[in-house]
Amino acid sequence: MGAHSVPFDRCKPNCSMCPAGSRCFTSGLPDQEISLWNDLVQTHVPLFPGHGALFNAGDEAENLYLVRAGCVKTYTIDEEGNERIRGFHLPGDLIGLDALSRRHHPCAAGAVEASQVCVIPRARVAAELQRSPALMQRLLERTSRELSAALSLSGDFTADQRVAAFVLSMQERLAPSASGQKLRLPMTRRDIGNYLRLATETVCRVITRLEQQGVLESRDRALAIRDRRRLAGLAEPVGLSGSGADYFALAA
Repeated sequence: MGAHSVPFDRCKPNCSMCPAGSRCFTSGLPDQEISLWNDLVQTHVPLFPGHGALFNAGDEAENLYLVRAGCVKTYTIDEEGNERIRGFHLPGDLIGLDALSRRHHPCAAGAVEASQVCVIPRARVAAELQRSPALMQRLLERTSRELSAALSLSGDFTADQRVAAFVLSMQERLAPSASGQKLRLPMTRRDIGNYLRLATETVCRVITRLEQQGVLESRDRALAIRDRRRLAGLAEPVGLSGSGADYFALAA
């Protein structure tokens, strides 16, 4: 762990009480596979904004992490000290997949809001995956979705298209059954702009324009989709609209 990484405290895990519920990595798997995954979870770690990173770029990649509650961002720091957000990870998302084939993390991870993650030793995961085709399939699905989302957003899309795709993704990931209801985003518009490679002012202008067109309703971090069809049509070129993808991250 890096010098500013959070310490690990032991806490007996229990997947049956996980607040991530149906969004968890193991959702829908047989009880035997869920029990196997539960045995792999070493501990729970609380994270708070400004109180140290979960891990830093260059740290040895000893674990995978699954978001249990809150929101965690992965990011890099450029030579001028500027943060570049690579992805937002919500309950049920795995963190550390980009380090599976290397010894060290290529980026850092930290809390966007008060959060909690499950810690799963990578060596144990590798051993159990050889014994569990179901868990292996789930891991491949998550990795595929991560790659697909990264490739989708790497294209030359307009600010309107990027923001529309982001809003739809957040609605699908945070409240898939709450269409039309207000959705509280855990991240600021500045973070959204950083993530989408847009100026904060550009993000604000796009959201205001969509409000004026009757597509969105916005107040602070709360958003409500009022015309999903139009928003989906705007986001369609990005390739994520209606995909149901539960992972949304940019390539480095």
